[in-house]
Amino acid sequence: MVSYSIIGAGIAGLSLALELEEAGVDARVIEYRDRVGGVNILYPGIDSFIDCARHRTNIVSAAAIRINERIYELRGNSYSELRDAVAATGFRVATLPELGVYGDRPAGVYTFHAVLDLIHYGLLPGKRIVIYGDNAYAALLSNELTKLGCMVTLVTPTKIDSNPVSDVTMIKGTINRIKGASRVEGVRIYDKWIDADTLIVAIFKTHNPFPELRAIGQAVIESFDPNIIMESGKIMAHELIGDGEPIIIDSNIPIYPGNLIKGKTRRVIVALRGGGKIMINDKEYAIHGDAAVIDLPKTDKVCIRGVN
Repeated sequence: MVSYSIIGAGIAGLSLALELEEAGVDARVIEYRDRVGGVNILYPGIDSFIDCARHRTNIVSAAAIRINERIYELRGNSYSELRDAVAATGFRVATLPELGVYGDRPAGVYTFHAVLDLIHYGLLPGKRIVIYGDNAYAALLSNELTKLGCMVTLVTPTKIDSNPVSDVTMIKGTINRIKGASRVEGVRIYDKWIDADTLIVAIFKTHNPFPELRAIGQAVIESFDPNIIMESGKIMAHELIGDGEPIIIDSNIPIYPGNLIKGKTRRVIVALRGGGKIMINDKEYAIHGDAAVIDLPKTDKVCIRGVN
């Protein structure tokens, strides 16, 4: 019997594991952190799904690594080659040089993921915190740290749809410099310095360290919507099970999981940066946000086109 190893216990990996288990297919989720849910643990209402998945899926404490051209599971002092694996990875945090942030490199600069780990252990990264982010995750982390007693300034180069709580100071701008002899003392936005003892970087780049594997989640769908991220796991489960005749899709815009899907799935995720309209065969659909889940018509061939 085929069994699958899923690399990453974020909500996409957990969704895939649940769907496979419900279909009677063995699945195990590999996660090197001692928490699950990935970057989505702060989303309102997502904790119930994570708790359910934690108790109903087989989560293994291990890391996935590459040795030459092969991928291995590393657990303690032992390792074994991974076969029939799916990558459920997502975002990495952009580096300071990538963001054009110069100056000192003192203690007190954290990535978004590292701060989630600290909160998990009941720790705080600092007291006077600047979060540099342009997404809903940055806003959610601002809210959480404020609730925990921190003074938070959210600096964003673009508009964030999810509004922080009233106690969070929000500044639109670009951080270009850090100062501090041993610990962060301030960050500069254009020509203005903000007093801070902590800088949290929450600007993300999609990241999949195993591009040769089938992938789900934010690594392949640039969306911050947790429902769409979980849906990618459900769709991939049907692809792995392989039920139904294949459906050929002719599309001029990105679709997930691809242009040839299993007939039983009959759902795809359409990526359309900034939203807009598309035509599927002879029917028009409106896409709100950067991606949407679409039920396909019951035909063997489907044509998808973006509408200008």
